[in-house]
Amino acid sequence: MHEIRELTVLPRLVAGVRAQVPRGRVGQEFGRHLEQVYAAGKAGAVQLDGQNVFIYRGATGNMLTVDFCVGAKAPFTTAGAVVPLETPHGPVAMTIHVGDYGRLGEANAAILDWCRAQGRTLAGPSWEVYGHWDPDPAKLRTEVYYLLKGPLTA
Repeated sequence: MHEIRELTVLPRLVAGVRAQVPRGRVGQEFGRHLEQVYAAGKAGAVQLDGQNVFIYRGATGNMLTVDFCVGAKAPFTTAGAVVPLETPHGPVAMTIHVGDYGRLGEANAAILDWCRAQGRTLAGPSWEVYGHWDPDPAKLRTEVYYLLKGPLTA
């Protein structure tokens, strides 16, 4: 069961690579994009905090536009394909998913169900903030956010 919270979030500086990814292939595609971000960090072009953030910007047909990012500790200039970005900000519906990444769809579905039940409208992007990796899926923690239109409800 996913508890949904409504709150306001501030933008967060991230270093990312924007990619077009077929639906259902994010799990197979993210590595090659994040490798570029971590390589820029290792080269000293950006100071990374090590927390992965995937921002889903939109979809066209079978393709998703995804920013594969890592939190940045300070502003930086573009380094190859790695660009400074910010997470969306404003009112959001969010939940915390604990467990296997393959079940993140359940967290997303719970937020969408909550939005319908609360009469809340999505404003576009959604994103996932990943906790530290652990080989035990029961210890994996992912925050899932959806940007909402309008002010917070009382």
